[in-house]
Amino acid sequence: MKNIVIFSGTTEGRMLAESFAIAGIAVSVCVATEYGQEVMENSPLIDVNVGRMDEGEIRTFLEKKQADLVFDATHPYATLVTENIKKACRSLYLPLKRIIRDRGEDCHTGYRINMASDTREAVSMLLNIPGNIFLTTGSRELLDFAALRERLYVRVLPSREAIGLCERAGIEKSHIIAQQGPFTCEENLAIIRRYDIGVLVTKSSGRNGGYQEKLKAAETAGIETIVIERTPRGPSEEKRERTLTLIGAGCGEGTLTADAIRAIEDADLIIGSSRLLAYRIVRESPAPKESAYKAEKINEILSEKKPYRPVVLYSGDSGFYSGARSLIAAASEGMRLLVIPGISSVAALSALTHIPYDNAFIKSYHGRAIDSKELAQAVKSHRASFILLSGKDDLYSLLSLFPDKRIIAAQDLGGELEWVGEIDKERVDGLKGSLFTVLVTE
Repeated sequence: MKNIVIFSGTTEGRMLAESFAIAGIAVSVCVATEYGQEVMENSPLIDVNVGRMDEGEIRTFLEKKQADLVFDATHPYATLVTENIKKACRSLYLPLKRIIRDRGEDCHTGYRINMASDTREAVSMLLNIPGNIFLTTGSRELLDFAALRERLYVRVLPSREAIGLCERAGIEKSHIIAQQGPFTCEENLAIIRRYDIGVLVTKSSGRNGGYQEKLKAAETAGIETIVIERTPRGPSEEKRERTLTLIGAGCGEGTLTADAIRAIEDADLIIGSSRLLAYRIVRESPAPKESAYKAEKINEILSEKKPYRPVVLYSGDSGFYSGARSLIAAASEGMRLLVIPGISSVAALSALTHIPYDNAFIKSYHGRAIDSKELAQAVKSHRASFILLSGKDDLYSLLSLFPDKRIIAAQDLGGELEWVGEIDKERVDGLKGSLFTVLVTE
């Protein structure tokens, strides 16, 4: 049985721990506060540890528990904690699973919604919006809103720590709503009406954070809403060197390298084709996504968004017939460039056929007409030739050029519809698709 450690907030981590307990599996759970312990189910299979830990303390704890598997189910905005957990797990070579709550983006109706990149921008917006403020972002950043304390009505967890932070920020006791969620739209609406609220402030915290219910209540009441985005750019972030990472996404999600996975998990913007953006690890990332593959468009996005850790995904290997070449040449100024290679279709086909590609002829005719003279001479001079082709017409041409050669075609390598096999005219007739990797050999 694996030794499982869960770093928990008050929602996802609690639910995960309880699910393991129901299944008869013991887990160790780390929570930051006594309130986190209070809401956890009292079970002999759930060992709760209370207290905040830095990276070194997390590493020591994991070693002590002889952890085999770690879950980070902390709050979506607990970015420092998440980073420390990642570093500790990497140093111990421990598998880490991030539990990310649903953002609930489908509820962005656009009705009087103002997006803020961080708390400072939210405060700046509030200075220009009249009326009482219903602050639902928790207690950790209350001091950022202290200048507006006379207008603030804050909803926080009913814990000593949260109440203490309210007092430090100078919030009047009559303006503190100490309750544990989740809250319905009607409950939010009741508070808005009771305290004559003019603007609601929330974070893009997903369905489990009651995000939809807050927006619906604000829309029903006809008041303004300010939404603080999930990856705020804090002071420490501004000092960090901006890094553009180009990733060769390999042949399917299963061939992503460990370095590529870490870069995707750390990204604050992910750019790629729609096929690559459909990868599960990309879909589950809280980072914004942009569909683009041309260098000019990508640089426009980078210039507009100004991310700190953007990732650009390319099919196959970043250095093998890849659009990464164009982006490297035209990369935005002021950003460090990092390239993470992937597994090309040529390397994958070589591995599947056990035919090495050292001293092989490698050429891409994808999107271009086949040069029959060049190709005939190359195949004649090489024991193996790896060729990228577009569609069945190219395969027919290859069969005509080399009737006495062994021709192996591959499609969707690494994907759900992967197909590899020797071809003849009859076999080609039944194929579909527009991109083939082909091996011509003896």
